[in-house]
Order: sequence, then structure tokens, then C-alpha cells
Amino acid sequence: MLFLKGPLEAVTWAQIDQLCADQVSEGTELELKSDLPTRDGGLHPWHSGGQLAEYARNQIAEEIIAFANTLGGVVCVGVTETSDHPKRADSPNPLPRVHDLARRLRQSIYEIIDPPLPVFEGAGVEFQGDTGVVLLRVPQSRRRPHRHQVSKEVFVRRNDETVRIAMREIQELTIQSVAEATRIETTIAERRGKFRNAVTALFAGQPVAGFHVFAIPTTAIDLGRVVGRPRLTSFSPKVTAHISGAEHVCAWPWSPEDWNPGLRSIVSTFKRDNSTAHYSLRTDGTCELEFTRVTVERFGLFVGWLVGALGFMLSWMDRVRSEAGMPVEFACAIEVAVGGRPYPLIQYGANNFSDGVGATLPLGFHELPLVSVGAAEEFPVIIRRFDEDLWDLAGYCIRRTLPSFSLS
Repeated sequence: MLFLKGPLEAVTWAQIDQLCADQVSEGTELELKSDLPTRDGGLHPWHSGGQLAEYARNQIAEEIIAFANTLGGVVCVGVTETSDHPKRADSPNPLPRVHDLARRLRQSIYEIIDPPLPVFEGAGVEFQGDTGVVLLRVPQSRRRPHRHQVSKEVFVRRNDETVRIAMREIQELTIQSVAEATRIETTIAERRGKFRNAVTALFAGQPVAGFHVFAIPTTAIDLGRVVGRPRLTSFSPKVTAHISGAEHVCAWPWSPEDWNPGLRSIVSTFKRDNSTAHYSLRTDGTCELEFTRVTVERFGLFVGWLVGALGFMLSWMDRVRSEAGMPVEFACAIEVAVGGRPYPLIQYGANNFSDGVGATLPLGFHELPLVSVGAAEEFPVIIRRFDEDLWDLAGYCIRRTLPSFSLS
């Protein structure tokens, strides 16, 4: 359906017109609102330069919560509906300062939903000047059930209506969410087991290190095919660490090159200097990076390598959901392995392995906290938390300046 797939920023006014011309009806994944809701049914203060009212925020938040708790969907604000049932799109009703309105609605709604939505998008579609329609989109959420912090109510979508649900239904929703989480955890455990077997097989008296990132969509998707789609394989993200006014590029030296088809998948393997990086992407959207390094002479892991690898994986997840046309959340499992002897963790800006600062990654398989990967604007925060976890694991968290990160 229109707006349910693809980037919201790419939606044009011609598509809004077509929505109305086709008289698309409200349903499980679409809610139409002719204007910002008001308590008395009058014109919202936004039209005369006023601020967004809490009543409008609260009403639209109910729709967003219902979509997140059900199958996901889009709220379209600025399209007049017909009077029959189910209501259908009739004609555009452009709202002023549309881009600012989209931003304010998204921010204010996000703040009153508990638990926070992993993925929540908002965009304005211009008609003339700064007038237009606001689109707010959310996928089905792995963290459901969500509730409204103001009313304390939980909502779901039933056909074309948003309805409150009672405690029994909330419990059923929780059970469904737990079952989905169990499926994801089982899949992650299987992939971690494969990675650990690979690292163990390499250990033969020489130090070995490994790094594993596995990402799985929390909502089922189907890419159809992954062979011959350059947007899924040809990109070079750049992670930069900003520390005390200096910038350090976090380079990942083992980016994939040649891809080979598999059963509903593509794979790539890169080998250099006793290091191997293996990549795989399946049609269900799961993507994986498995890195192993057997030390012969040069000994250590540059933190920029690992941060750069995570940046690559985050960008890959973003490409996958863009190609799928669905703003899905990913569960991302990260693990660091060290065998033989502890591995020095080399700081940002260092050029050789002798520039260590006394930080060492200890022996063993170290599972970092499971990461919920939502909107791309959250990526720098995810990278920063990963950086903190690495240095904490290496016993060097307190004695350093915390960097910020950018990903382009």
C-alpha cells in the first residue's frame, strides 16, 4: 500500500493526490486525519502560528501505539476523509509549516510512549511552500505491548479502528512478543555457536581473536532475492571518532569484495594477513559478519577496526530495510572472542601495534548486550555504547576521554 514501503522522504505530492483520487480507505495499516485534532472540534492553533497542543499529540499517539502493537502502519495528517464507513481519502487539506510539524509530532509522541518505540518515522510532504501533509510511520514493534503514558491505556488496531484493550488481551500480546523474542534468541544462539566453533578450530597454540555481529529483523521480511542487487553489497560507510577536537577515521580493512550466490543468500569471504572476514546476507534480511585473526607477529586489535566493522553492519541493516521497503527494527548480537592470551586493544589514532595503552581484551567469549537497532539517527549512540563496552571489557574505561561518533 502507498506509504507503507520505501523512504517517507521520497513521497511526492502526486502520490498524495493519487491517494485521494483512488479513494484509499482506512484499514489495519492506514489512518487518515483531515487536521490536527482539537478538543472542541475547532481550528487547531497551529494554523495561526501557535504551538502543537497536547490534545492533538495524545490523540495521534493512540493511533501510533495501536499500529506498533499490531502490524505497523501510517498516520496521514492533512487528508480529508469521506463520511461513509470505512472512511476513504477524499481531498488534501494542506497544513502550514509541515516539516516543523512532522518533527514536533514525532518528538512529542515518542516521549509519551512506553516502552520507547525502536523505530518511528515522520516526514512532511510539501504542497506549496511550507504547506503540506504529515506522514507518521511505525512498524510492528518487538517491544510490544506499548502504552500511552498519559492515559495509561494500551491500544491495538482492528480493521480501520483504534481500540483500547483489557488486561487479558495485554497479556496475550505480551505472550506473542515473548514467543517472537524466543525465536530471535534461538537463532542468535545458533549463529553464535557456529562462530565459537570456528574460533575454537583455529586455536592451535597461537593467539586468536574473533569478532561476530549477527543482525536479524524483528518483523518478518522477504527481500525476494539478494543476488545482483548492488545497493545491498556496494557501499563504503565511514565512521569517525571525535576526541578532544581531533578526528580519527575508524577504518575496517576487510570489506567484502566478490559475492557468491547461495541458497536464498549471498556470501563473501576476504582473507589477508592471517585474518578472515566472512559475510552473509539472506533473503529474510538476516546479515552477518564473522571475523577471525590468528596472530603470528603483529599482535593486537585496533579499536577502530571493530568500530568500523559495527558501522559497516549498521549501514548494511539500513540498506536491507530500505530495499525491503519496511522500516523494521533489527536485533543485533555482538560477540568478541579471545584465545591463547589476552589481546591488546589499541586506541584511536595509533598507527602500529606497539602503541597500546595497557588495555587488554581478556580470554574467553564475550557477549555484549543485545542491541535494538532502530532509526539511522540512533547509530552514533549505538556506536558510542559499543565503544564504552569494549574499553570496559578491556579494563580501561575510567582513564580516557569519551569520544563521540559520526557515520556517513
